Amino acid sequence: MKKAFFLLIATLSFAAFAESLPKGYGGVELGMNLESAKQALKSKSDFGYNGDRDVSLLPGDARVLIETDSRNTQRHGFLTQCWFQFYQENLYSIILNLNPERVDHYSVYTTLVKKYGEPNDFSPERSVWKNDSVTMSLERPLTIKYTDNKTLEDLSQKSLVQQNGWETTRQMFLDEL
Repeated sequence: MKKAFFLLIATLSFAAFAESLPKGYGGVELGMNLESAKQALKSKSDFGYNGDRDVSLLPGDARVLIETDSRNTQRHGFLTQCWFQFYQENLYSIILNLNPERVDHYSVYTTLVKKYGEPNDFSPERSVWKNDSVTMSLERPLTIKYTDNKTLEDLSQKSLVQQNGWETTRQMFLDEL
């Protein structure tokens, strides 16, 4: 009985950690519309946002990318390059490259574990925390990614294309290895 109670408390504690995952950093959060995100980027100089010249249209329907670079303007900052991907005017992916001269992988990892619990998935290349709406990963050498799970799933479903005969045969060969 005591073991079952302890397991229940541990499970609830982990669930509380997983539910509290952030949706972004520095006032820029997943789900923001394009104009709100631009304003948030302007308000925090760490990102190195230079205005509309950092904004690109991507192939496909309603896809926008903001790419920032603070290596020249914020030499002593914690961020170097960042990417913000939008689909149908909403931010669904944030990628932050961190400055290895200012912070190290171990410090970031231990901070994330203290705040959000042990990762759901762990490998030498990356640590992943995930709940129903957000996936946050710390990847080597030193990148943090935030992804809106629903939008990514929708985009993945749209990109599913039937394999042609050659691709199917190739996959069958590879599966037999």
